[in-house]
Amino acid sequence: MRWSALYLSLIIIVAGCSTANGNDSYQAIVNINGTNYYYVDDNSEYTPSAKIGEIKEQTPPGVNPVRHLRSNAEAKGSDVYSTRESTVHFIVKIKETGETTVYSTEETNLNTDQ
Repeated sequence: MRWSALYLSLIIIVAGCSTANGNDSYQAIVNINGTNYYYVDDNSEYTPSAKIGEIKEQTPPGVNPVRHLRSNAEAKGSDVYSTRESTVHFIVKIKETGETTVYSTEETNLNTDQ
């Protein structure tokens, strides 16, 4: 009986450790008209076209936004634009800094174990 309790405790500890990877990375997402768009690392090849609107709410990191013009990465009030070069890419421009980021329908792999 004592060994069973020890064995069960060991399994619970190992299972708990295997699910916690210690990595706080998450995929940056902007929801536009019910579709999630994912952060693209290179924004040099896209230029803003028509303004879609502003980010209305920033959800917590790691939480997928489910409503139009919500993001888990971009600040509330950031401008969202379509791009001249693509119908599946959007640009988010932060008002205070003027910095831009690009989002696409294709999810980026955030494997940081390499």
